[in-house]
Amino acid sequence: MNIRLAKFISILFHPAIYPLIGLYFIFEYLPYHYPRQVVLLSLLMVFCGTYLIPVLISILLYRFRVISSLMMNKAEDRRWPYTIGALSFYLTSQLIKNAGLAAEAHQYLAGAAYVILLHLVLLSFLKSSAHLGGLGGFLGMLMAVSAKYSLNLLPFIGALILVAGIVASARLSLKAHNGKELVLGFSSGLLIVFSTVYFLH
Repeated sequence: MNIRLAKFISILFHPAIYPLIGLYFIFEYLPYHYPRQVVLLSLLMVFCGTYLIPVLISILLYRFRVISSLMMNKAEDRRWPYTIGALSFYLTSQLIKNAGLAAEAHQYLAGAAYVILLHLVLLSFLKSSAHLGGLGGFLGMLMAVSAKYSLNLLPFIGALILVAGIVASARLSLKAHNGKELVLGFSSGLLIVFSTVYFLH
């Protein structure tokens, strides 16, 4: 794959976008009926907790030279951002839970926090793919709600698998990961988030 195209795909399908898209899907397609203002406020909360705060803290870490690059191509550059990301994701999931909103919403975010924690632990051995972890987690959430509510989500699931293949190809082209790291990222995201959304209450 062309390097410029691979970089564009990596930015377009950045793992930070999936919590917001996932929460929007849950509010839009599952049998919950909340006022539009509640949905928008919840999405704003998720945007701040899973995107804005981690990004701003990562920029600060870079400015203070705690990490060497915002691209975080080195495993050691991911330790603090992953730690902060996992904490921020989990706290956001608890805010959603305490607000009495859809169970799947806080389960999805909590599952994503567990995926980030696993990737943090694995950094001592390898650099599992956050891009594929995010995609796998989103797919795991779709499969879990499809099973729980007998929804036909095959078009969404098929499209997401196709996107995962494209993103994996882009990450390989950029030499950001090897095949093992991509498979581990995707499978850990899928299995952990599926289990969290389907089995936990």
